[in-house]
Amino acid sequence: MNKMKELVFAFPTDEFWKLLPYKKKGLIKGNSEVLKRIVQNGLFLRRSELEEDPSFKQIIPYAVISNKEPEPRAWRDKLRGVRQSQSFYLFRRTAGQTEKRLHNKFSLGVGGHMNPNDSMESEEQYLIDELKRELYEEVKSLNGCLIKDIEFIGFINDDTIPVSRVHIGLLYNIHVSNKEVYINETDKMTADWIAKSRLAEFYKGMETWTKIIFDFYIQDF
Repeated sequence: MNKMKELVFAFPTDEFWKLLPYKKKGLIKGNSEVLKRIVQNGLFLRRSELEEDPSFKQIIPYAVISNKEPEPRAWRDKLRGVRQSQSFYLFRRTAGQTEKRLHNKFSLGVGGHMNPNDSMESEEQYLIDELKRELYEEVKSLNGCLIKDIEFIGFINDDTIPVSRVHIGLLYNIHVSNKEVYINETDKMTADWIAKSRLAEFYKGMETWTKIIFDFYIQDF
């Protein structure tokens, strides 16, 4: 879609901070009522007019993809219940990406701008529909891999750099039933499942929003 003509969903910045406590950089807890207010009162505006306009926050549904599976344990431990290990799908952007600043960066997030569609009257469902659209543009699931749950976590904000100043992330965790998830455009990125305990090894190369997700959500998850 032509960025000059593309309509994206946005919310007046001043009004946004009347709904939530301001945090210059970090993850802000929210709830269904805030999401409903955003959908009911947001606006569709030309993306080209918003890219350098901090008076609006472009709304970006953004999700981590996670999976839990039983850990191998000694038979005597099984009596105490099954422990589960948590893994996250970690993307690495390649030189095939158009955005040079993202080359070789690690990302936990799938998401993007919201465009007009027919389900807006269903409020929160509109956010989920747009999130799923972005998800299936990036990845495909095979061999019975299903979405078990989509959990809303909070709002990602970073006013310390220009590109993030005009965006706000709606962070979700998409829990999937197995690890049969694969990249659609392998010329633009690669990905692999990484155990929660190993994610810190990739921290230095992470994108800004992914560092926020790691710092304020995954470490406490």
